[in-house]
Amino acid sequence: MSERLLIQSTRIGMYILIVSLTLMNHLIQDNFFNWQLMLQFYGWSAVGLFIHGLALLNLDGFFRQKPLVFFSFIVDLGLITTLLVTSGLNQSLFLFLYLVTIILAGLVFHLRGALIMAVLSSICYTLGSWFGPEIKAMAFLFMLVLNNIAFFGIAFLAGYLSDQLNLFAEKIEAQNLSLRIVRRLNEMIVETIPAGLLSMNSSGEILQSNPAADRLFSRTSLEGISLFELIPSLKDRALLGAGKPQSSDRVEISFRHDGDEKLFGIQILPQLSDFDQPTYLVIIEDLTDVRKLELAVRQSEKMVAIGQLAAGIAHEIRNPLAGISGSVELLSQHFSSEDDRKLGKIILKEIDRLNRLISEFLDYAKPEKPPVDFVDLNSLLKESVGNAQTSSKNFESIQIDWQMASESKVLGYADKLKQVFLNLILNAFQAMTDSAQKTLSIQTELQGDLLVVKIRDTGSGMKPETLKRIFEPFHTTKPKGTGLGLAISHKILQAHSAQIFVESQSGLGSEFQIKFQRKSFENSQVASENKV
Repeated sequence: MSERLLIQSTRIGMYILIVSLTLMNHLIQDNFFNWQLMLQFYGWSAVGLFIHGLALLNLDGFFRQKPLVFFSFIVDLGLITTLLVTSGLNQSLFLFLYLVTIILAGLVFHLRGALIMAVLSSICYTLGSWFGPEIKAMAFLFMLVLNNIAFFGIAFLAGYLSDQLNLFAEKIEAQNLSLRIVRRLNEMIVETIPAGLLSMNSSGEILQSNPAADRLFSRTSLEGISLFELIPSLKDRALLGAGKPQSSDRVEISFRHDGDEKLFGIQILPQLSDFDQPTYLVIIEDLTDVRKLELAVRQSEKMVAIGQLAAGIAHEIRNPLAGISGSVELLSQHFSSEDDRKLGKIILKEIDRLNRLISEFLDYAKPEKPPVDFVDLNSLLKESVGNAQTSSKNFESIQIDWQMASESKVLGYADKLKQVFLNLILNAFQAMTDSAQKTLSIQTELQGDLLVVKIRDTGSGMKPETLKRIFEPFHTTKPKGTGLGLAISHKILQAHSAQIFVESQSGLGSEFQIKFQRKSFENSQVASENKV
């Protein structure tokens, strides 16, 4: 575009120069010129200016019409030749104008176009000079030949330079294309990478961020916001005495965001920058779910070990208990006093209790088969709430908020999952016994390939030490609890390939999240029909 504009501007400037010099010459020597003889010259000038003026308005369209462009050069030669024949001006001026036309033609049509224009210029210049008013002496012929040689020399030089310029432009365009591809690739990597990337200055102000970083903080844009305001605890970890962020290994920082406890892995690196002040690249990873999964794996491994140990102990305890129970029953037949019979009944009652506890433990340790049928979790949750309300004394004062997903079918055992939900709901009821506000929120929501069940209460919550051991067998904070309810629930959910997570704060309540792998109910039906 700039090259075409330069060519057309030069040609229009050449026309203005020619017409201006001609008018000045005629005005100065008005008595020696016949204006009617110059009508042909001014006619050529008007046609040339009209063509070049239109071309300047639409450069791309004009230069796409190669025949029209070539014709415009013919008009230029005609104007110069007409002026050569009729003006009586010095021939060195016309030589310059012919050379400019050849050079411009070379820029447009390259070497071939420059040579053609040199041939046409040579013909026009030779004829115009031959029929001009100059005396045809030997010096005239010598200058005529020399000028024609100059035409072809300039044509070769203009064509060569034009070809080289074209090759250079193609190389630049190829490099620009490669640069655009690399830049776009870098932008795509930054935009699609799951880790948050942002650039900040020494005071913590965010200069630029990728979409992942915006999503981590639930913002549409982080530009202009201080990172230390988003994560206040980062300031003490990232700054030294000089008051500037220091390059460091990744640090893990816990903080609350939108009411949830978050764990971020953050690394600060110095960044090459064109700014006067230093900038830093900050890499942020959300480790919240990763840590939850790690804890869940460790908890599962711990539970398996405890379960295996407890199952072995239970087997060893059950046999002596049977002997003790039989012996007490035989002895009770010979008890004479009422107190002895009461003590015997207490012993038998406690033995039965131990047997039931051992049976539950053996059921807990027994491996579960993976489910093959679909169950509706929304229906199971509603049934579980109904059962809990029947068996609980203080349910009437509890407000229940429901948020149900439209699709809630997963592979599972209805009775087992109902046992899990009932256990969690009863625990929530009991935790809210002394709460001023008693609200139980039950929610099912779709998260990609997961169906998540959330059960949240406004009860007393749990202490951190209780939270760490919540799924361990025999761990309980209730006076009459066995400590097996949540342990068995955890085992049932493992058999369903589900994961359970707990968030709780003392005095603020607890939330249990159960994440089920969601499989297409329709696809499973089609697969079953194909098997049949």
